[in-house]
Amino acid sequence: MGTQTVNGITLSYTDQGNRLALVLLHAFPVDSRMWGAQISDLAPRCRVVAPDFRGFGQSHPAGPFTIPTLADDVHALLTALGALPCVLAGISMGGYVALSFARKYPTDLRALVLMDTKAEADNPEQRENRNKMIEVARTKGAKAVADAMIGKMLSPKTLDHRPETAQALREMMETCPVETIVHALTALRDRPDMSDALPSVCVPTLILVGEEDAITPPAVAQSMQRQIPRAELKIVRGAGHMSPMEQPEQVNKAIADFVAGLG
Repeated sequence: MGTQTVNGITLSYTDQGNRLALVLLHAFPVDSRMWGAQISDLAPRCRVVAPDFRGFGQSHPAGPFTIPTLADDVHALLTALGALPCVLAGISMGGYVALSFARKYPTDLRALVLMDTKAEADNPEQRENRNKMIEVARTKGAKAVADAMIGKMLSPKTLDHRPETAQALREMMETCPVETIVHALTALRDRPDMSDALPSVCVPTLILVGEEDAITPPAVAQSMQRQIPRAELKIVRGAGHMSPMEQPEQVNKAIADFVAGLG
C-alpha cells in the first residue's frame, strides 16, 4: 500500500502492474481490500490502482464529503500517480463516483466499468432508509450496520456456499469507522441524479451486474446499457450485489477481455 496527500487529505492505495491503468473504486461500507482477487489476477495484464476513499480503509478521515468530492479525490490521486487516462471501474458507491468522474473529467477516461450500480438518485423512501441507517450507526455502531446490510449484499448462494467471502465482507464492514459510515450515508442520500449524463458517456463501457443483485438488479443495469451509447452488459451468474467478491473468476475474465479489446 502507498499513500499520497491530495486535496488536503492522505489517501491509501494499491498500485501494481504497468501499461494501461485500471482503477478500482470500492463499495460502501467496505474498502479496497474487496478487490483482492482482481488485483492479483489483473495486475499482470495492466496497471491496477485501488484507492481507499477518504475515511475508508487506511485513508485518513476528513469530515463530511459528497460523491463529487470523492471523484475529485480520485482524479487528484491519479494525476499525482501519472495514471491518466484510465479505465475507471466502480461498484455500487464506487460506481456513483465513477459516473461523477465521467461527467467532470471525460477526457481523462479511456473506458468505464460500472458494476452493481445505478445512475438514479435516491427516491424519498430510499432517503428515509439512509436516515434510519445513520441513526443505527450512531446508536448501535458498525456491527449493527453490517447486520442490517449483509443479507442484501450477497446472494443466497454466496451466503450458503462461500462463508469465507461473507466473513471477509463482514470484517470490512464492521471495522469501518462510524463517522465514515455516517458521512457516506449522507453523501449517498444526497447524491445527484446522473441519468441525464448517461447518453453523453462517449467511451467504451462495460456494465456488470449480479444475477441475484437485490439492491441494483439486472433490470437497472439493462436500463443503463440502453442509455450509454457504447455499452455492453454482462450478467454475473451466482452473484448478488458484491459480484467481484462473490464470483471473481467471471468478473476478472469480463474485465480482462474488455480491457484487451480496447487495443
